[in-house]
Amino acid sequence: MPSQEKVLAWAESPDALAPTIAVATDRALYADGLAGRTPWSRISRASWEEPMLTVVVLDAGGRAQRPIRLELTQSRDLPAAVHDRVTSSVVVSERVDLGGGANALLAARRDSDTGEIGWSVVFDAGLDPTDPDLRRAADAALGQWRGSLGI
Repeated sequence: MPSQEKVLAWAESPDALAPTIAVATDRALYADGLAGRTPWSRISRASWEEPMLTVVVLDAGGRAQRPIRLELTQSRDLPAAVHDRVTSSVVVSERVDLGGGANALLAARRDSDTGEIGWSVVFDAGLDPTDPDLRRAADAALGQWRGSLGI
């Protein structure tokens, strides 16, 4: 963890067979099960249902990956810190109708390291994000939305 990051909360599951440790800093989430350091702007959503913290990470193209579940038997303040940091990274978001009953969430998120704005499209569950027709509709909706925001 870089020395300029401030630890906000941490949690653990001291299971001898599969120990889990998660640390929330002001800039990223570090957790077993995630690929090392995950900046807040790359986390689409996170939910807490004791003892499971479920995190959905965005790939480099802004598409949601499958959920990662972390069992944390000693959660401390980590769920609240994760919620706060993920929420604070969102500049603006909007749900859009892509036609044919398909919907997606468009979001502009501020990168905690660079301050730059990144854009993401998260399709509703059950939709195939690799479907070229859905991608075209989502890209068009995102372009129109970005233009209307002036960002």
